Amino acid sequence: MRKLFYPKLALTNLKKNRSTYFPYMLTCIVSIATFYTMYSIADNPGLTQMPGYGTLSMILWLGTVIIALFSTALLFYTNSFLIKRRKKELGLYSILGMEKRHIVKTLFFETLFTSVLSLALGLLLGALFSKLLFLILLYLLNLSTPIVFALSWGGMGVTALLFAGIFLLTLLTNFWQIHVSNPITLLKGGQTGEKEPKASWLLTLIGILALGGGYGIALTVQSPLDALLLFFLAALLVIIGTFALFTSGSIALLKLMRRNKRFYYKPKNFISVSGMIYRMKQNAVGLANICILSTMVLVVVSATVSLYLGQERILDERFPLDITIECADDQAQVDGVRLAVKEQQEKSGVAITDYYEYRNFSFVGFSQQNMILTDIPKDFQGNATNYICNVILLPLEDYNRIQGTNETLEKDEVLLFAHAGQFASQTLWLDERSFSVKKELDSFVLREKTETAPQNSFYVVLSDLDVLAEIMAAYPQDSEPAFLSCTTQFNLAGSDETVTAFSAALREECKSSIPGVSVDSRSLNREDWYATFGGFLFLGLFLGMLFMMAMVLIIYYKQISEGYDDHDRFEIMQKVGMSKQEVKKTIHKQILMVFFLPLLLACVHIAAAFPVISKLLLVFSMTDTALNLTCTVVTVLFFALLYAVVYSLTARAYYRIIQEK
Repeated sequence: MRKLFYPKLALTNLKKNRSTYFPYMLTCIVSIATFYTMYSIADNPGLTQMPGYGTLSMILWLGTVIIALFSTALLFYTNSFLIKRRKKELGLYSILGMEKRHIVKTLFFETLFTSVLSLALGLLLGALFSKLLFLILLYLLNLSTPIVFALSWGGMGVTALLFAGIFLLTLLTNFWQIHVSNPITLLKGGQTGEKEPKASWLLTLIGILALGGGYGIALTVQSPLDALLLFFLAALLVIIGTFALFTSGSIALLKLMRRNKRFYYKPKNFISVSGMIYRMKQNAVGLANICILSTMVLVVVSATVSLYLGQERILDERFPLDITIECADDQAQVDGVRLAVKEQQEKSGVAITDYYEYRNFSFVGFSQQNMILTDIPKDFQGNATNYICNVILLPLEDYNRIQGTNETLEKDEVLLFAHAGQFASQTLWLDERSFSVKKELDSFVLREKTETAPQNSFYVVLSDLDVLAEIMAAYPQDSEPAFLSCTTQFNLAGSDETVTAFSAALREECKSSIPGVSVDSRSLNREDWYATFGGFLFLGLFLGMLFMMAMVLIIYYKQISEGYDDHDRFEIMQKVGMSKQEVKKTIHKQILMVFFLPLLLACVHIAAAFPVISKLLLVFSMTDTALNLTCTVVTVLFFALLYAVVYSLTARAYYRIIQEK
């Protein structure tokens, strides 16, 4: 009978504390199911046969690691709320005669029951839904042929080991808290944080400066590559600023409100402000966490949805025409390319439109003011990657043919088309040689004009091949050999299947019969891009769901904790003359101010971060700022609606605890 005493006591405790244990177990179950699902998909052998496998595999395994780390932090965080609510109960056990080793045994069986049940239900849920999520991933990747799906026994083993380790660590943490505490401390454990905190003006100033620095970086960054380097610094400063302002700045603000006698000495304001001041020290960390998690949800989901919905626009930016063939300006190679295109067209039945063939010399250059250099200046200081550009030089004869014009140029004159923005100068320096820009072109058949791009491309039209040959002769031969190329570009009309089949067959034909020829195809790259951005969206939604779950749990536990802390206090307020209706209005005002402040600040964060996120998306050639703005606004509105629903549901638990007798 003694052997069953502790297991029975543990089960009784779980039943009596189901209002706090149920959300904790739900967190464990969802975390286990999420990790197993991501691991099983990343470990699926069928993915090796997919286009873009390398990038997709890296994204999925990265997601697996992130989920593991985040789940560990989340379970430790929720466990801290759980043990805080149990301290008074455990202290009572000590007062009644139970030794610490008896309490430890009880906690052991409680943890054993919750962990075994969570693992069983989590793995079952993961097994049931991983097939559905796998099919969703294939849909996001735009794959019509399903890949064989099977349960991952290895994934189940890894998941069980990982979360068993997490449960063991949380149990050891709880043991340590019991070991170092005495019964009186345990009895008062649920009331910690009641002393009025002091406002640190230094910490408040640090918070303002950190937040201002993060916002300043986000609002002033110009280059996509700079955005890539500075984004994490800006995010770190915003996180520091958020925690500092919630921890100290909020207290300073509340104390300033208390000094306003006309505002403070009103029943509603008096109770709300004084109650918030006395518990803000412990509330601040939770509210800051809610704010940061909310911001992470908004950033991750809006960015990945923008990338996924903007894929076709990205493909248009990366591949202006359907097919691009590069070969040397050799008549045999040029004739071979023409023959291969004609033969594959006849076999596939696709129609070729917008056919352009032109000679050119292209290189990666360094653009600064009105100069385009073949190398970075030795005395240059700064981030050189911001000035890297693509340069395509072509003769006037070929330009007039493909553009359908009849332009004329002197030897020292050029026509210039800047793919992104404007060149805005009458003089062009190509290394040490200057040219007069006769006309800056507003449009060009080979490339669509845009205002922003990861790297600018300059199409420079020279008077003839002799001038082009002189520039090639001056090109530094130690970097890469300079040679004249013949580029063939055209669009295709036909079904997606025939266009893809034509592109694949043409690539194979040119590869086997014409040495040194490269064939680039929009349709063949589309599968890789869908694999990449589909993987990003899948991971973004997964992480967004995890962050959302963490936010919901923190809000719930904060409401429960606030309810128990406020119960006695508001009971006293009723005894001294406040009606239940006045108490309820005061409660509503207080929790409304406390729990919607993180959402408001998260919206400010996402608004300040929008410019740097837009620059980051340019790295992926995502130039559609309007689409990004739409996705961000819709995400914010949808998230605010969910936040309000969560608040409404958790507030009920708060009111129920407050009104208990």
